[in-house]
Amino acid sequence: MKSAFIVLLTFTTVVSGGGHETPQQVVTRYNNYKAICSGLGYQNLQCKDESDGGIVFQSSLSKILQNLKHQETVIYDKVWLNEGNAYNEKTGKFTATVDGVYSFSWTTVSNPGTYFITEIVHNGNIIAENQCDGRGLTGHPSSSNQVNIKMKKGDKVWIRTNTTNGRYAYGRNGCSFSGFKI
Repeated sequence: MKSAFIVLLTFTTVVSGGGHETPQQVVTRYNNYKAICSGLGYQNLQCKDESDGGIVFQSSLSKILQNLKHQETVIYDKVWLNEGNAYNEKTGKFTATVDGVYSFSWTTVSNPGTYFITEIVHNGNIIAENQCDGRGLTGHPSSSNQVNIKMKKGDKVWIRTNTTNGRYAYGRNGCSFSGFKI
């Protein structure tokens, strides 16, 4: 608030020519500057409402997951960032706090000879899949996917195993799930 006042005071001083003009002359000068800026193509944008911004989260697996069941939710239990408190580390689900388009990505790391196939779900509907398959490999396979989803307030998004393919996901923060409001 203090910095906004200083900026406003500085702007008023510059526009008024150092304080030697009447308030009406300051308004006239401001309107002239505004007209010039509009003529150059600049737009008058409102400040972003804090209630609809700042929604971002970053989470990861702190432990190894093995032999998960059919369509079991993957719970990324280590939360590094959760601005807007939309991600729940107990349920593994993200809940939109406002309408908008959200971007999500998730990465899976598995062990040689194992696999872990997941899907991202929006209100129970499959949006995309991520196949991390290390069968026949000697190194640690990894895979990632990213989606953008138009959501309404209260909609949910989560990662779950695809059919019965939740065999092995490497923990220790190698697997992650993140998202933000665009």
